[in-house]
This record gives sequence, C-alpha cells and structure tokens, in this order.
Amino acid sequence: MKSINKTLLVFALVILGAVGCSDSFLEKAPISEGSVEGFFETQEDVLRALNGIYDVFQGSIWGGSFYWMHQNFDILTDNGVGCCPWEQEYTTIAKGEHSATSGGIINSKWDFGYEGIFRANSVLANVGNVGLDSESESKIVAEAMFLRGLIYQEMVNLYGDVPLVLNVLTRDEGLVVGRTPKSEVLSSIYDDLDFAEANLDITPFNGDIGRPTKQAAIAVKTRLKLYNKDYQGAIAEARKLMDLSAANPSVIGLLDDYESVFSADNENNREVLFDIQYTEGTQGEGNFMQVALAPGPEGAPGRGWGSITPSDQLANAFQMTDGMSIDESPLFDPENPYANRDPRMFGNLFVPGVSEWRGELYDASLSGFSPFYAIRKWVDLDATIGEGGCSCNETNLILFRYADILLYFAEATNEVSGPNQDVYDAINQVRNRAGLPDLVSGLSKSQMLDAIKQERHVEFPWEGTRYFDLLRWGDAEVRNTITLFGESIDTRVFIDPKHMLFPIPQKEMDLNPNLTQNPGY
Repeated sequence: MKSINKTLLVFALVILGAVGCSDSFLEKAPISEGSVEGFFETQEDVLRALNGIYDVFQGSIWGGSFYWMHQNFDILTDNGVGCCPWEQEYTTIAKGEHSATSGGIINSKWDFGYEGIFRANSVLANVGNVGLDSESESKIVAEAMFLRGLIYQEMVNLYGDVPLVLNVLTRDEGLVVGRTPKSEVLSSIYDDLDFAEANLDITPFNGDIGRPTKQAAIAVKTRLKLYNKDYQGAIAEARKLMDLSAANPSVIGLLDDYESVFSADNENNREVLFDIQYTEGTQGEGNFMQVALAPGPEGAPGRGWGSITPSDQLANAFQMTDGMSIDESPLFDPENPYANRDPRMFGNLFVPGVSEWRGELYDASLSGFSPFYAIRKWVDLDATIGEGGCSCNETNLILFRYADILLYFAEATNEVSGPNQDVYDAINQVRNRAGLPDLVSGLSKSQMLDAIKQERHVEFPWEGTRYFDLLRWGDAEVRNTITLFGESIDTRVFIDPKHMLFPIPQKEMDLNPNLTQNPGY
C-alpha cells in the first residue's frame, strides 16, 4: 500500500501463505493460536500482521484478489459488455450460464474473503499477548474488526448465508463449519463496525493513509443497512457522516470537481471514505485496472486492452445540462449528441470524436476490443502498462465515497418519509456538483426514487455498485438488452430469485458435508 508498510515477512509468507487462494478455504490448514503466538512479540510484529490482511485486497494481473476486477460487476448490468470469459467469468454470469462449478469471481470472492477473515482473526486472537498500551491495542483491534466486517458485508451481499468464523479454526473445524443465517452474520458485522467506529478517529491510525477511519466504518454500515432495507438504520448512519462532514469539511465532503475525485494526482481526497491503495512501478502493489480498461489498440505501448465496452444504455443516461433527458431536452441535437451533456459523461467515458487519449482524438483506431466507447474512470492518462501486463498503475480503487452517503441518505429518507426537503437537499448536492440544476419540486415518492436511480446510474459507473443497486431495486431482470450505437450486441439472462445470489462454490460443497447450496443451483 502506498502509505502502509507492507513488507512481507515470515508471518505472511510462511504461515499465511499456507492458505493460498489456489486451494479451497476448507482445504487450508488453519493455524492454531499457539502456532502464531511465537510470532506476536512486539507492536511491530502486530502491525506487520495487520498489514498482511491488506494483501488479499490487491493482487496482480495473474494472481487475483478480493477486489480483483471489481469494475467488472458493471458488465452484469446494462452499463457495459465484457470481452472475455477468462476475466473472472463475469461474462458467463451476465448470460445467466454460471453454476457452482463456474469458478472465476464466484470462487475468488469466497477464497480471498476467508483468507482475509483468517488473517484478521489471527491478529485479534493474539494482539493482547504483546503488552501493547490500551489505546494502541484498541485501535489495532478496531482496524482488524473493520477489515473483517468489510469482507463479510461483501460476502453476505453475494452469497447470503455464509459460515461466520470469528476465531482461528483448526483444520478439522474448518472442514465441518456450516453456513450461518444471514441475520446472525449481519449482527456480527455491525458489532465489528460499531467497535471500529467507536475506537477509530477521523484520521487513520499512525497517520498511515489507507487505514480505515471512523467515517469508513459508518459508510460500510450505511450501505449494508440500506441494502438490507433497514431504512431507519441507514438514515441514522448517514446522518452521522453528514454531521461529521459539517464539523470537518476539509476532511469529509464532496469535491468541487467530479473527475478530480478519481485522479491519480489527487488521491485520498476528502470525498474518499475508504479505498484500496496501490503504488506504481511494482508488480503486485500496482493496480491492474489501467491494463484492463484503458483504450488500445491491444499491445501498444502505454495503452490497454479496452476489455469492457460501455453501452448505449449508460451513455444515453447522461442528461443534458438543463437536467432533462436527451429525449426531452431542447438542448439535445442529434447531429451533435455530446454537446451540453452532464460532464460526468466525459469523466466516465472516452467518447468517439470528443475525448482525447494521449493527445489524439479518441476514435475506433485507438480502441481495444471495441470500436465504440471506452472507459475513462480509473484510467491515468500519464501511466503506462508496463511490460508483460505489469499491474503497475498507482490509481486507488475507491470503495466508499461521500456522494454514496448523500444518495443513500436520500433514498432511505424517501422510503421512510417521502420526498421531503432533506431528500432534495442531499440529491441536489450531488447534482449541483456535476453542474446540473436542482430537481424540480413536487415529485411523488416513486418519482423521487426514479430520480435517485438516475443519479446513481450516472454518478457511479465502474465502481461496482450498480449490480447491487439493480438487485435491491428489483430491476435486474428488466435490464436485458444491451446495445452499442443502436446495434443489439449482448443479451442478459437474469432468473429471479435464483440469480439474486451467487452459488456456493462446488469445491467447498465437495469437501464439507455441512454446507448447503443456494436455491436453483
């Protein structure tokens, strides 16, 4: 990580390396507490072990990670089309052809998730044995609990009921652990995140950028409560963050410019609540997104693969600067369709004939797999790929940001109270930052929800949230036909309720008789 010492040590290479993700979680031989105690002797040992948890979030182009190809969740939606099934089998899932044996992201989330949980549990089991002062110990415990809660919230969103493991298991225990009801897992996640919130500050521990903060813990709770229709809970959590922002505007809040939120030259800005840190020039410590997303042609120096093609459905969602859709606005000119558009369009897309790429006007000759739109977000115009597809880009992957919180607050409040002034104020902050006018007054509850859906669609492309938005809104099934410049090029298959969850990986089922499968698989 850019600001956290991630020197690999004997603990990470030997002990934690014994649980590599090429093996099943249940095939791993988890260490007993006693086998780790010899390592935990000083605060430095504890911090290095804590830093080892972050390794599961990164990963190289070949090795994978818990958040590997996170942007590809959008190709399960109407936002884009993926080039290749070998990119974690997202295209297989988009077609509804996935199963418990598909592998790819279905296995990776499970494997890397439990590796991270194992590492967090190892720290929690032993941090009290090294004589730390109470304040340092509480912050380390809070950070480990945050990371465990972060992983579990992603896993319950994907799999539903999952094994809840809160201590270091022996091998035999790992082979018989069963799935825990989602309600119990959620309760444990909230316990972890409540402790993190209470014991972390609004600045990271030891000043190390990339470590979680109080606002990060609140942000994860806000999303999770909204996803699980605890609207009052989501309002309460979001309100805490909004109050923190009001009291600390230089630390928490919207940036004035949308594109600068994602710039490699402006990382760790006040809008970022939690992200995955990367550093350039080092395989395994850099980001793979530059390789995957940047325009091609494939193999050209400093360019990418363009392996995701944005769709008409996304491009057409960007409104005109008067806040009206392209179908309604008098500003829309079919002969000049990209004039007077929401500027977020150009922060998310390379647009043919309009955007520039490396000093050239972007067009089909500069594309990768696709001669259409390409992805602009996460692409550093100054970065190079590196030989052999090196994962050497420094752009951080933002998981939670303040705009999320404002729109979550607006949505939850609308569900509870309808479109009151608080709802308008929250959504208008996000719209105004993009240069769009306030929403018109007098919207009904359903009209406001449609406005929030629209805002989330154009605010968060390639951030891995639209898939989960469509699931919780009940809209995934109707986003089936994908077009590019009017040509139908891909069809989605979504079967409700089967595809509301991923299957439990079959390799886990084969090893553990106490695991059950999700319905339909």
